[in-house]
Amino acid sequence: MAQEFFAFISDHYYLPLYFLTLLLALGKYKKYFDTELRYLPILIAYTFFNELLGYFIRYNEGFSFFDEIKYSAVNDIIYNIYGVIFYGYFYHVYRRLNSNLNHKKAICYASGMVLLTYVISLFFQNPIETNLYYANAIAAWVLLFCIILYFMDKKAHGVAFYQKYNLVFWISIALLSFYAFFPILYLIGYLDYDTWMKYNLRTLLKMLILIMYALFIIGFIVSRRRAFR
Repeated sequence: MAQEFFAFISDHYYLPLYFLTLLLALGKYKKYFDTELRYLPILIAYTFFNELLGYFIRYNEGFSFFDEIKYSAVNDIIYNIYGVIFYGYFYHVYRRLNSNLNHKKAICYASGMVLLTYVISLFFQNPIETNLYYANAIAAWVLLFCIILYFMDKKAHGVAFYQKYNLVFWISIALLSFYAFFPILYLIGYLDYDTWMKYNLRTLLKMLILIMYALFIIGFIVSRRRAFR
């Protein structure tokens, strides 16, 4: 059992960082409990437990949503549901944070397009058997679009790009650092597996996860309540 645990941690070394981020998100909650990021700790907790559940479904026979043998180790459905919730949450946050009405409308239209993409994907892909990778890639690009609109809105109001004490800045930079690369790596993993393996892109993806959560942690530590905007 101990060997399995250490093997699990060595292969999923980013999970302790998820947990640390969750602890800091809760510990620093008074800084943003009444802001648009008030539900962020729930999302981080959801991410952490979703990853744990995904692992146990894949590698432990005692965890499965389905009785059929061919689906016993399939965990794609939980990641497909997670994607919809994760992106939907941040679309809502950035729409609320943006004061430009045209930007708000653009985010609403883009969010609707993403939802439609997920629905269309269901006609061509079984969400139980495979990840809806096209829809998730498009959703990631739309998240980048929302973040860019946020920074454009701040620039229009004379706010400097670098906002050391603003938690939203750190969350945005963290998301940018990961999702600027994630969609391409993600599609390569599903559409060109040989390239994925040849260049060890799985490790690169994990390193990007570490960078993103390290930036989350910095944000929770250095941010100040009065600087939130």
